[in-house]
Amino acid sequence: MQYLTKPRGKGYSLRMPTPSVLVGTENPWTGKPFGIEIKLGLKTRHHAEAVRIRDVRVGQIRQLEADARASKGQRSVGRIIDLSPESAAEWREMYNENPDAVDYVLPDRLEKAAKAGRGPEAEAFGKIVFKGALTLEQALDTYLDERSEGNPYGYDPLAVTTALNVRSSMKHLVAFLGAENPTLHDVTAEKAFRFRAEYLPLVAKVGPGTVTKHMTLLRGMWAWAIADKKLLKEKNGKPSPNPWVVEERGTPKKKASRRKSEEKRTAFTPKQVTKLLLGFPSWGSRQGDLMRLVLASGCRVDEVGSLLLQQVADDGSSFDIAKGKTERAQRYIPLVEEAQRLMADRVQLAKRMQDDLLKEEQRLFPEWPLKPSTKKVNAVSQWFSRYRRKTLGADTNGKLAMHSFRHTWRTMARRAGVPEDRIHELGGWGFDNKDASWAYDHGLTNEQLRQEQSAIWNALRDEGYLVAF
Repeated sequence: MQYLTKPRGKGYSLRMPTPSVLVGTENPWTGKPFGIEIKLGLKTRHHAEAVRIRDVRVGQIRQLEADARASKGQRSVGRIIDLSPESAAEWREMYNENPDAVDYVLPDRLEKAAKAGRGPEAEAFGKIVFKGALTLEQALDTYLDERSEGNPYGYDPLAVTTALNVRSSMKHLVAFLGAENPTLHDVTAEKAFRFRAEYLPLVAKVGPGTVTKHMTLLRGMWAWAIADKKLLKEKNGKPSPNPWVVEERGTPKKKASRRKSEEKRTAFTPKQVTKLLLGFPSWGSRQGDLMRLVLASGCRVDEVGSLLLQQVADDGSSFDIAKGKTERAQRYIPLVEEAQRLMADRVQLAKRMQDDLLKEEQRLFPEWPLKPSTKKVNAVSQWFSRYRRKTLGADTNGKLAMHSFRHTWRTMARRAGVPEDRIHELGGWGFDNKDASWAYDHGLTNEQLRQEQSAIWNALRDEGYLVAF
């Protein structure tokens, strides 16, 4: 059950088809007659709270439906129990306190609901009460909350993008199951197999790599439910097997996720960089400034594009990356010569554009919007793909991207004779060839890093990459 909508920048709303028996009757929330669709604002922007309120409202709507049918003589089976997950949770608490009393009352009510055409919902309700089953939505919200940054359980936190991917996997699974309020108990090994082998590739039409990703994400969530929360057990009390663990090999399949060898990402040539920069010959544009700074620093585009002004020195001499893709991504980045002067100009420009914002909210590139869920400048890659294709030709597709500026910096760092460990420290890469003594090494001084950056800058200039800088 979904029935949730959330327009950008607004709170959640409930939106569902009106049961036919209620059309034309009074809507108790608005005082007007029900139309063919019910729309109710839930007055919250938090997903978990929206789910809770939605379940209450849907339960109330179902109760109105049952009462309307009873008043019209339809399915005269008496008052139908509220079958929402929230109601089931309350019954579960009563069951834990006094199972005999619940066993005496509840089965009769669920039988009436089934006779009124609510069989699947009644069955799901019974699983929650008698088996302690969690609905998939409840399990998902709890799982993501317990895997969030700073969780008290010591669980490795999920990245924002990974959490979004888990939600996507669950959305596909709920659509595949097709039941009202499906629970963890509804997912069997046989259903998991059909979801992987039939639904994802044939109905959802996702590629082999994405199928594998969904299976991996769901396997992780079920491992949490089975091993950590003890939510799924066999009749003998032993933990249930994880339905998402695939053991059989089957027929070998083509690996579609790899690029052909001739389509691997590569570095730019000096002529290509000159062509790209000449499209924005003057400093001050969001496109030209970002390309130049990525080339000069060796940073990932999101690391520069999402910088806050408080992370950048006013004179443009350096900036700090507080968080990034890897553990080593937190680092100090020096800039030299023209790159430093460009950064100083960009800082002053950004300050003028954001003089109405709090200092801690001001960004280096406010013209590039951040995606709210990931805090990344996704629009850069989309823009650059079009610009690169127009400027350098379609034959660069699959070979060159905005990230190729980082390839170029890395290549020139090696040609400049910069030691590998220093390249890794400047670039934010991990370094595999480490012995035990590396635990006692706390890095180079800022001045030493500046000297290495200067050597890379000289190599870029000597090779002709800075002609249009």
